[in-house]
Amino acid sequence: KQWYQRRVRAPRKVPGLTYPALVKCVSVLMSEWCPSSEGSSDMDTDRAFLKELHSLKDKVSESMLVGMVNHGCETLKNNPDYPKNFVMELRKLAVKLMSIGYSLVHTKDYTDIFIDLDEMILRPWASAGLPFSLLELGLSKLLGCYVNAATNTGLYSTISTFERYLRPISSCLLVLSNS
Repeated sequence: KQWYQRRVRAPRKVPGLTYPALVKCVSVLMSEWCPSSEGSSDMDTDRAFLKELHSLKDKVSESMLVGMVNHGCETLKNNPDYPKNFVMELRKLAVKLMSIGYSLVHTKDYTDIFIDLDEMILRPWASAGLPFSLLELGLSKLLGCYVNAATNTGLYSTISTFERYLRPISSCLLVLSNS
């Protein structure tokens, strides 16, 4: 709760952001993004991680992200089990998720993270007519596409940063979409 009060003040109500959902999301974010030295009361986000996350912007362009999704999701394009707009929405999802990540340069930037997740990810996903049950698949596909593409292009150093960013964000999105 203290971390939330210091970092996240949502002036607008975010649908699905109940107190239990908030606690779960903040716990996941803290476990991934805050230094974890035993006995430490330091609740600040790992600044080196934020710098690495922001530096991804220089290494991975928007067109590269879209290319990763296109290449990684080739088999989904004509699959009748998925809506026709699924791959297109995955492209948008990748760009928006990284936009949120790139903006987390300082710990003060957490102020609107839940609003951003709602307005930039959850609402457009629902507006596209896609069920939230496909969101989990989409997020895991994005991670797989990124890891494969980064491995193939020699961007190995970016994989751990991307995974460290995407894992808790994915968890929060799934919590918010299910509450």
